[in-house]
Amino acid sequence: MADQDSKIGIKKKRKKDIVTEGLDSTASVDQLIETLHSNKRKSKLYILYSQAVRQRHTTVGKYLNNAHYLLPGHPLNMFSEDWDGGLNSGYFESFSYKSLMPKIISTIRNIEMRDPVTEYMKKKMAWQDTLNDYKRIMSLMSKRHKYEWINEEVLHCPKQLLEVAAHYEQNPDPYFDSSYNWYYAGHGNMHCIVLNGLDFLLRSELSCLYLTPFSKHNLSIDHENETKYDCGEDMNILEITSSQNIIALRTRNKIIILKITDDCSINIDKIKEMDSNIPFTGISFDEYHKNILYVTTLDFRLTIVNIDRMTGRSKQLRADVSSLLNNWSTVIGSERGYYSHISKNSVTLYDKRTNCAFQRWKNLRNITDDVACNDISVARHGTDKRLMYIGTDHHLFLVDLRYNKTERNKLKAVQRWTHGMQCLPTYMSVCKFEYNKELICMSSQWCEDICVVSNYADRLTRPSDINSVSIPYRPPSILQVFTEAREKMLCCDVYNPINNRLCSSVIGLSVLEQDDNYEILMLNSLGDVTCHTLCPKYMTAFFEDTSAELLNEWSKSFKNKTKEFKVSSVIDISNIWKELKRIPDDYKFGENKFVRRSLKFNEKEIYDAFENEEVEMGLLDIWTNKESQCTKDESSLNLFFADD
Repeated sequence: MADQDSKIGIKKKRKKDIVTEGLDSTASVDQLIETLHSNKRKSKLYILYSQAVRQRHTTVGKYLNNAHYLLPGHPLNMFSEDWDGGLNSGYFESFSYKSLMPKIISTIRNIEMRDPVTEYMKKKMAWQDTLNDYKRIMSLMSKRHKYEWINEEVLHCPKQLLEVAAHYEQNPDPYFDSSYNWYYAGHGNMHCIVLNGLDFLLRSELSCLYLTPFSKHNLSIDHENETKYDCGEDMNILEITSSQNIIALRTRNKIIILKITDDCSINIDKIKEMDSNIPFTGISFDEYHKNILYVTTLDFRLTIVNIDRMTGRSKQLRADVSSLLNNWSTVIGSERGYYSHISKNSVTLYDKRTNCAFQRWKNLRNITDDVACNDISVARHGTDKRLMYIGTDHHLFLVDLRYNKTERNKLKAVQRWTHGMQCLPTYMSVCKFEYNKELICMSSQWCEDICVVSNYADRLTRPSDINSVSIPYRPPSILQVFTEAREKMLCCDVYNPINNRLCSSVIGLSVLEQDDNYEILMLNSLGDVTCHTLCPKYMTAFFEDTSAELLNEWSKSFKNKTKEFKVSSVIDISNIWKELKRIPDDYKFGENKFVRRSLKFNEKEIYDAFENEEVEMGLLDIWTNKESQCTKDESSLNLFFADD
């Protein structure tokens, strides 16, 4: 019994597990991570690693109140198996160029029109809000009051059920329910083309297509000599693509193929038209076979159009289509042997000869930080056509499209950036940049929401361990110019405000190279073209910022239609009128009665105070003593210390 009591206070010492036990210091990072995975239950290092790198859910928990575009991300790259885990001192490269303040280079048109991109979404949101109200009312009703069979043929139901059924029939678009208008996604509605050695700007405004002479040197648009093609009322142009002198337009349910003719003057003529009951989602000319046009619909149906013969053949693309709601996709081609089908969650390669899929990449969610989003919204080939840039909600990916069945090489993402844009990118442009680099510019439909990234063009021939990665750069927006103009008391016309006009959605993006500079052109839904100039950082000191003054000059032509103001009602204020009192004529407005006033006396009043013995007489000598009569202790002013 005594032995048992002595063992009660004894705590058995647990054997500690050493985290680094069994790790090979010369092993690769992949092998170290596999070892940590095997010891994850007893490894604190694995817990720290998983908290820093694991995927997140931004719709719950601590991320719920954060701005979605502010979520952090890691610029991960594909490293070789023998990577030692170290990074060079200059691994993160800053963007070597800087953007000047943007300016508007077009004239004002469509003043009385509304933004078609957001208006379409507002109609859907208003319908959805009303539907939620009906659901809330129906949930408060008792089940026995919802419906009741009177007999085998007659069903009695409350009025609310009929209203809900009628409201469902008024759905403005059963295929659309998204946070952005993916109908406008794709190549955009603005392109810079060359005809007979001259530069032209091909762009759309609502339902009209414009072909306008454009000067790269002066960044000016010649509106007087433009050519126009009107698609008709309520036929807003959603996407434009061109090849040589052929233009293809996409509306919601119609594809229009046009041809540019130049006899005595430039004309645009229609040569073909396609209709569909299911909305179109994308159009694209093949960059290798330039006479081939790809047209996709919401049900993943591809139509390959031969422009020379004006014939087409249809192909059902490979996908598991469970619903047509927000089922956006597009097809792009730039290689001789295959074309690529890009959907929201996969990239599929098809053989051009057989139109059969031979490779598919769909592990996007496995390499993103956020699990709840990161759908593909835009894709473009790089300067090396074996590479493709893909944009999602938070990231920009570089995907290696090389495929070799014998060597078991498959599609894989080799680089990733976090763009930090306020909305997911819908437009992308890739061009050559500096020496052996390429410039990737992305834009969303959000006003002036753009991101610029530079990357090495020889990614496939470089070593597998990337020496450096460029940090994404965010140029300033036109709204910043508007804020600076207001600080200078410019753009202050209260009867013709331009702030709503500047916030119009972006529907087009184009990048031009001009000497050492790069011009980023952006088109909004009302036809305004803005220009961002990218120049080397050491050159920014030679440019004078006149963007605020230029915006003020542009805003002077913005005049709203004058309206007659009518008095809709008059409020009876007779009771208040009886309580009003007249203000005296001598009342001083703005005077603060609570401020202490400084009292001033004259000398006569002071002498009278001494004579009446109101003040002590001894103070009279001090008050009347002049400065010359003041006694001074001269000895105190000549104090010194003796040497001894």
